[in-house]
Amino acid sequence: MPTSQPVYSGTPQRKQVLLGHVIATKTTNETVHDDDMGLPDDWSSSAPAVGHQKAGRTVCIHSLAILPAFQRQGLGRMLLKSYIQRIESAGLADRIAIISHEPLVGFYESFGFESKGQSKVQFGGGGWTDMVLEFKSS
Repeated sequence: MPTSQPVYSGTPQRKQVLLGHVIATKTTNETVHDDDMGLPDDWSSSAPAVGHQKAGRTVCIHSLAILPAFQRQGLGRMLLKSYIQRIESAGLADRIAIISHEPLVGFYESFGFESKGQSKVQFGGGGWTDMVLEFKSS
């Protein structure tokens, strides 16, 4: 694991490594927009024009990543399933939205995400597909 870094766990005798993560914000949009990933000029302001919108009912996943040495072992599937369950059961949102590269559309569909077609997002050069998972309770 040459790219890994130890994570402080409070128990120095155990070595822990971050294997994966989910990075997300909330938005008032129903799909991910470029502004949802932005950082306001005055990032400490209480009402940013871009980025995380506390009152939003859509959770936008910006990154779901697993350390390369641990990919294709079901960790991404387990992480996403757990994340979806926690967001839904906490009542934090009506939906989860993500932008996906075409080869991963089927992966997200297997969790109940629906393809909404080509995204208008231009982050990273564009070419994304909008994917949305609506919670049944919303």
